[in-house]
Amino acid sequence: MVGNREQNIRRIIEMEDRICQCQRCPSLVKCLRKPSMGKGELDPEALLIFEYENSYTRDINNIIRLRNIIKQELKLDKIYHTFMVRCQPKACATRQSVTCYGEGKWIDKDYTCLLSNKTCDGIPVKPGNSEIISCLSFLLEEIEILHPTYLLLFGERVTEFVLKSYGIYSNLATNQRYEYEHMTFITAVDENEFQPDNCRQLLNIL
Repeated sequence: MVGNREQNIRRIIEMEDRICQCQRCPSLVKCLRKPSMGKGELDPEALLIFEYENSYTRDINNIIRLRNIIKQELKLDKIYHTFMVRCQPKACATRQSVTCYGEGKWIDKDYTCLLSNKTCDGIPVKPGNSEIISCLSFLLEEIEILHPTYLLLFGERVTEFVLKSYGIYSNLATNQRYEYEHMTFITAVDENEFQPDNCRQLLNIL
């Protein structure tokens, strides 16, 4: 419905403003240009949830491929994708050698490190539990705003943290469905492993 979509747009914009101002992980945000935000249809049938914006999900062609598989196999047209963790952690020797954090960011708009005056060479790493827990409330708020019929959880960590947030603790496994307040959670393999055959397996449990 148009009314729902317009309301969702307002609420998502307000939430994204708070994400951009978030300081729950102060050392992490110093080396981040901008957090990862959800994209897609704002009155979705399906919400795709990735653990974080990695090299695979940063490639728009991969996102388009995933969406097309889901549209073709599950017959779901209105799709939105988002991330459990908004800020990509990095392993950085330069940052570890600094004893005083100070104010402001340590990276400029051209991704130049202000500590070394060189292009940022931080190595992206998987988020830890602390980053996930700090960020999880934004994902739960996003789910509450969009309230899609189907939620596809990509990977074991997304499955674990999201389902446990809704009080689902037992029998957590891939290629399963779980119900909560008129929403169907579907667990899938990692996004970079997801193929049409995987999607057909999900079709069998819907």
